[in-house]
Amino acid sequence: MQLIKTHSYLQVDDYLDLLNYAKQLNDIEWQQELIEALQHQSLENGRETKDSEINTLWRHFDQINDRLLELFDLLRNSNNSVERNSWSEQIWELKLERIKLEKKIQASYSHD
Repeated sequence: MQLIKTHSYLQVDDYLDLLNYAKQLNDIEWQQELIEALQHQSLENGRETKDSEINTLWRHFDQINDRLLELFDLLRNSNNSVERNSWSEQIWELKLERIKLEKKIQASYSHD
Protein backbone atom coordinates (compact mmCIF):
# COMPACT_ATOMS: atom_id res chain seq x y z
CA MET A 1 0.00 0.00 0.00
CA GLN A 2 2.84 2.38 0.82
CA LEU A 3 4.27 1.85 -2.67
CA ILE A 4 0.94 2.81 -4.22
CA LYS A 5 0.80 6.00 -2.15
CA THR A 6 4.36 6.92 -3.10
CA HIS A 7 3.59 6.33 -6.77
CA SER A 8 0.46 8.51 -6.53
CA TYR A 9 2.36 11.33 -4.85
CA LEU A 10 5.05 11.16 -7.52
CA GLN A 11 2.41 11.37 -10.24
CA VAL A 12 0.88 14.44 -8.61
CA ASP A 13 4.33 15.98 -8.27
CA ASP A 14 4.97 15.35 -11.97
CA TYR A 15 1.64 16.96 -12.91
CA LEU A 16 2.47 19.99 -10.80
CA ASP A 17 5.86 20.33 -12.48
CA LEU A 18 4.20 20.14 -15.88
CA LEU A 19 1.58 22.67 -14.77
CA ASN A 20 4.33 25.10 -13.77
CA TYR A 21 5.99 24.57 -17.14
CA ALA A 22 2.67 25.13 -18.96
CA LYS A 23 2.24 28.39 -17.02
CA GLN A 24 5.72 29.52 -18.05
CA LEU A 25 4.80 28.80 -21.67
CA ASN A 26 1.47 30.56 -21.13
CA ASP A 27 -0.31 27.53 -22.63
CA ILE A 28 -3.83 27.90 -21.18
CA GLU A 29 -5.25 24.78 -22.86
CA TRP A 30 -2.45 22.56 -21.54
CA GLN A 31 -2.85 24.10 -18.08
CA GLN A 32 -6.55 23.20 -18.10
CA GLU A 33 -5.81 19.62 -19.18
CA LEU A 34 -3.27 19.25 -16.40
CA ILE A 35 -5.67 20.68 -13.79
CA GLU A 36 -8.35 18.19 -14.90
CA ALA A 37 -5.82 15.36 -14.71
CA LEU A 38 -4.86 16.45 -11.20
CA GLN A 39 -8.50 16.50 -10.14
CA HIS A 40 -9.00 13.02 -11.56
CA GLN A 41 -5.84 11.81 -9.80
CA SER A 42 -7.09 13.27 -6.54
CA LEU A 43 -10.41 11.40 -6.87
CA GLU A 44 -8.60 8.14 -7.63
CA ASN A 45 -6.31 8.59 -4.62
CA GLY A 46 -9.35 9.17 -2.41
CA ARG A 47 -11.00 5.99 -3.67
CA GLU A 48 -7.84 3.95 -3.11
CA THR A 49 -7.49 5.29 0.42
CA LYS A 50 -11.14 4.57 1.23
CA ASP A 51 -10.92 1.04 -0.21
CA SER A 52 -7.80 0.40 1.85
CA GLU A 53 -9.50 1.64 5.03
CA ILE A 54 -12.56 -0.55 4.39
CA ASN A 55 -10.33 -3.58 3.76
CA THR A 56 -8.52 -2.92 7.03
CA LEU A 57 -11.85 -2.78 8.88
CA TRP A 58 -12.94 -6.07 7.32
CA ARG A 59 -9.63 -7.76 8.23
CA HIS A 60 -10.05 -6.62 11.82
CA PHE A 61 -13.64 -7.91 11.79
CA ASP A 62 -12.40 -11.30 10.58
CA GLN A 63 -9.72 -11.39 13.28
CA ILE A 64 -12.35 -10.74 15.95
CA ASN A 65 -14.52 -13.55 14.59
CA ASP A 66 -11.57 -15.94 14.54
CA ARG A 67 -10.72 -15.08 18.15
CA LEU A 68 -14.36 -15.52 19.17
CA LEU A 69 -14.39 -19.00 17.65
CA GLU A 70 -11.23 -19.87 19.57
CA LEU A 71 -12.72 -18.61 22.82
CA PHE A 72 -15.97 -20.48 22.28
CA ASP A 73 -13.99 -23.69 21.75
CA LEU A 74 -12.00 -23.08 24.91
CA LEU A 75 -15.18 -22.32 26.82
CA ARG A 76 -16.92 -25.43 25.55
CA ASN A 77 -13.99 -27.74 26.43
CA SER A 78 -13.10 -26.41 29.87
CA ASN A 79 -14.39 -27.28 33.32
CA ASN A 80 -12.33 -24.64 35.10
CA SER A 81 -14.74 -21.93 36.27
CA VAL A 82 -12.06 -19.24 36.59
CA GLU A 83 -10.93 -19.79 33.00
CA ARG A 84 -14.52 -19.93 31.79
CA ASN A 85 -15.30 -16.61 33.46
CA SER A 86 -12.21 -15.01 31.93
CA TRP A 87 -13.07 -16.29 28.47
CA SER A 88 -16.68 -15.20 28.85
CA GLU A 89 -15.53 -11.68 29.66
CA GLN A 90 -13.23 -11.68 26.65
CA ILE A 91 -16.09 -12.87 24.47
CA TRP A 92 -18.34 -10.02 25.61
CA GLU A 93 -15.58 -7.47 25.08
CA LEU A 94 -14.95 -8.79 21.58
CA LYS A 95 -18.66 -8.76 20.79
CA LEU A 96 -18.86 -5.11 21.81
CA GLU A 97 -15.79 -4.31 19.75
CA ARG A 98 -17.32 -6.13 16.79
CA ILE A 99 -20.53 -4.10 17.09
CA LYS A 100 -18.51 -0.86 17.00
CA LEU A 101 -16.61 -2.16 14.02
CA GLU A 102 -19.84 -3.11 12.23
CA LYS A 103 -21.04 0.46 12.65
CA LYS A 104 -17.81 1.82 11.18
CA ILE A 105 -18.07 -0.55 8.22
CA GLN A 106 -21.69 0.39 7.59
CA ALA A 107 -20.86 4.09 7.84
CA SER A 108 -18.00 3.73 5.37
CA TYR A 109 -20.34 2.20 2.80
CA SER A 110 -23.13 4.71 3.36
CA HIS A 111 -20.80 7.67 2.64
CA ASP A 112 -20.12 6.59 -0.96
